Amino acid sequence: MAMTHSFSTATAERAGYRRVAARTVRAAVHGDLHPAVYKLFTACWAALIAVFVATFAESPFTLFMLAVVTGYAVMFFGVPYVMSRQALRETNIGQVPFGDFLRGKVQTLTGPLSSADALMQVMMVPVCLTLGSIAIGFIVHLEADHIHTLYIARSAAFPQ
Repeated sequence: MAMTHSFSTATAERAGYRRVAARTVRAAVHGDLHPAVYKLFTACWAALIAVFVATFAESPFTLFMLAVVTGYAVMFFGVPYVMSRQALRETNIGQVPFGDFLRGKVQTLTGPLSSADALMQVMMVPVCLTLGSIAIGFIVHLEADHIHTLYIARSAAFPQ
């Protein structure tokens, strides 16, 4: 019986198989989204509310409405958070590093989806709304300064 491989090449091949196996584990199909996705989602909505507060905080009536919105947001995000803490975890997705999660797939109702695509789908609406509200807030503040400047100029030019 002849030897076809030496011990050094067998070890190198074994190490190669380990690297492939490790990549396969990292690219697994996860049953749920990573907890960091939920944190990013909640942070984006909190940024949206913060932009609204920064834009419309000059009126007491608007502050009341913003307080109601903040109360609804706390309930909207708080109740699912509390309920998720009551149940036993079905997956160990929290122990997977976020980078490995993004290289893998997420199981959905219609089949596996790339984790990066799932993150994009989850974050698209709140990110676009936050960016849009930043633009609107910027325009509102520029217009308010412009109106204030016109009012001062008109009252100085035409004293009553």
